[in-house]
Amino acid sequence: MEKFAALLREHRLHRRLTQEELAERAGISSRSVREMERDHGRGPRPRTVEQLATALELAGNAREEFVGAGRALFWANRPGRTAGNAQPKLAVPTVSAPRQLPADLPDFVARDDEVDQLCRVLDPTTGAATLAVISGPAGVGKTALAVHAGHRLATRFPDGQLYAALRDTGGQPVDPAEVLGQLLRVLGADGSTLPAGADARAGLFRARLAGRRALLVLDDAHGHRQVEAFMPPEGTSVLVTSRLPLTGLPGVTTIDLHPLPNTSAVDLLCRVAGEDRIRTEPVAASEIVTACGGLPLAVRVAGARLAARPHWTVGTLSKRLADERRRLDELSYGDLAVRPGLQLAYHGLSPAAGRAFALLGALNVPTFPGWPTATLLDSAPDVGAAVLDELLDARLLDTLGPDRAGQPRYRFHEITRLFARERQQEEISRTEWTAALDRTASGWLALARHAQDRLHCERFHLDDRSHPAVAADHRVIAVATGQPVDWFEAEREALAALVPACAAAGLAALTRALAGCGADFYELRGYYDDWHRVMRAALDCCRRAGDRSGEAAALRGLGSCMVELDQSDATLATLRAAQTLAEDLGDGAGAAMARKEIGYVLGLAGRLAEAEAELRAATEALERVGSRPAKARALTSLGFVLRQQGNIDEAVRMTRVAIAIARSCRDTFTQAYSLRGLAGALLAGGRHGEAEQAARRAAELFARIGDPIGTAQSLRALGESLAQNPGRTTEAEEALSTAAVIFRDRGNDWGLALTELSLGEIEVRSGTRGAVDRLRRSLRYWTDEQVPALRARALVALAEAAERAGEPAARKLLIDAHRLYQELGVPEAAELAKRLGVDVPVDVPR
Repeated sequence: MEKFAALLREHRLHRRLTQEELAERAGISSRSVREMERDHGRGPRPRTVEQLATALELAGNAREEFVGAGRALFWANRPGRTAGNAQPKLAVPTVSAPRQLPADLPDFVARDDEVDQLCRVLDPTTGAATLAVISGPAGVGKTALAVHAGHRLATRFPDGQLYAALRDTGGQPVDPAEVLGQLLRVLGADGSTLPAGADARAGLFRARLAGRRALLVLDDAHGHRQVEAFMPPEGTSVLVTSRLPLTGLPGVTTIDLHPLPNTSAVDLLCRVAGEDRIRTEPVAASEIVTACGGLPLAVRVAGARLAARPHWTVGTLSKRLADERRRLDELSYGDLAVRPGLQLAYHGLSPAAGRAFALLGALNVPTFPGWPTATLLDSAPDVGAAVLDELLDARLLDTLGPDRAGQPRYRFHEITRLFARERQQEEISRTEWTAALDRTASGWLALARHAQDRLHCERFHLDDRSHPAVAADHRVIAVATGQPVDWFEAEREALAALVPACAAAGLAALTRALAGCGADFYELRGYYDDWHRVMRAALDCCRRAGDRSGEAAALRGLGSCMVELDQSDATLATLRAAQTLAEDLGDGAGAAMARKEIGYVLGLAGRLAEAEAELRAATEALERVGSRPAKARALTSLGFVLRQQGNIDEAVRMTRVAIAIARSCRDTFTQAYSLRGLAGALLAGGRHGEAEQAARRAAELFARIGDPIGTAQSLRALGESLAQNPGRTTEAEEALSTAAVIFRDRGNDWGLALTELSLGEIEVRSGTRGAVDRLRRSLRYWTDEQVPALRARALVALAEAAERAGEPAARKLLIDAHRLYQELGVPEAAELAKRLGVDVPVDVPR
């Protein structure tokens, strides 16, 4: 029996396959399998042999022996053969199958999905020529993936795996004709007889590969034309790496690589620097890969540095990488470094694109739309658009798709951004940079003003509108005016980053205007940390510049923000400083608005007499300066104070006046704000049905204008109103639970603690387990924040829970609550005295 027939039968039986099962796996007829095993016919075609080898799961030497025997049988049974010669008369000279792939990385991690996809796409059993491109920025691991996949696929390509770099050691693209010449020599061609020119050599290359099953890996292609000369013949697969996805190549499958996720990046760090060492400092390890932005090359360099310095802790390198100014220097070890790949891409840019790259990186905003590119360059929008395309093609910039407002949005990889800032510092003068920043931040300010004018929210009037700002592109203005909330949400991080950037550049007026313009949005959406950060930066900048008007506005903005951050003593000091400075400057409106905020804070702190005096004075001052919506909000706060003093009817009347003012001004926010205040006053007066209606209407209005905190506060008022009816407890709990979720998501601890208190009161009445724990959490918060009225309310609720449980602590809790109410001078003190059965102040030794 011939060798091939014997091998076929041996491998089939080893796999425990019938002839029919093997035929089905290989995609041929069972009759063909029988004839081959009987040594009948002229011998199988090479493609059939390969299909059988794959169906039998042969690899390595076993596959090569099987395929070689099949080919020998095929050629031996063809006309024109001489005895003992199994090769065609005009065959290509026999050469050993080349194995040119670089060594696989022993520490290769992740990319399982990409490897599986490449193995499917490049599978040679389809018989067709296949082409795949791995694209991505420098350092993302394109070559590592291509080499790893090539080794995984090696057994499927018994006729060889070819490899060629398409850039020289200086990073310049190599002539395809030169690369083809190298490959042809590897395939056995006589170098002295090679034709000249890429086209002629490409034809000979295809002829040499015809009938073979080979894999060609082309590394770091510059573009489409460089790769076109290597388009494969049938049976050959080509795998290309390039920064560009090369989607213009016929039949191409593209895989665009992204940085490694944190877990995979830490795995890579472990494999390079040692698992035991890395796992003992997990926080520092995570910080390292975060500083590397998950870029495999950067992580590998960091790991190599650790491996070379056993006396370093993981934390040592983490601290060194934390300094952005030196991070790129730290990410270098021997001939491994991150910077060279970025330099290569940067030096390939046009002058305009190089300048834009440096300026965009220096902006230091996390993400940005397209229009600032033209503004930074002081050029037309179409020039900016062309530059953006060039940066994207160079893989120095990433596209994020449309943002919430529908604008295309872009960002730098963290490492690329640091390199861009280096370019700005080395190649652009401070004067040029300041002018570019001024133009661009002014453009953002102009758009923010357009959006701010269409927000329904509280107006703090912190922006100095006398400072000019012009947005160049009318299409962007349409976005800001048509979708103001979405525009602010999309630009929120950029605006927060621009304020300190402008402050550092000494642009005080612009810093104050940007911070002030964003304050209304921050209050609307509950972004108090952003608000605090930008107002602090604006205040410091205005003080350095000697801008007293800006300082007064920034103090008032900072104080108004601190109201929401529950810092009562510091808040009052800041607001009083703002009031004093505004009065010194003759700014009546600014002083009146500061006074309104002071009264509000005093009311929350339980200093009711002081609060009433401040709010009445603020109301009169706001009327004088013509700020009627602010007057309505002051009246609402005054109603809150009057309600706490027990003057319920006057509180209701005052709040209704505020609502009427808000309606006359067509101010939806102030109307909703005052309706919520009315709900509280009506609830205190026992008018639960009316309170429910007011709270429900307030929640609807706040939701309509996109104010989540206002919505949650109104839902809390609604829940408290519904809870007065025992038959509507479930509705009350639903409203309060929804409010709690909003407060928690927005980080509003005050609102959450108050909602927890309301829920705890309901749960005590219904005997729900967990009520006491909820009330204790609320009590701790009001104790820490020094809010006596709400602390007393929590004590009363805990006393009711203790009474229901028959615990003697109930009376002590009521006595503590009574003392607090007595100190505040509010009607609840008398109610508790009656409940305790005492007619005089209760004094219990501590």
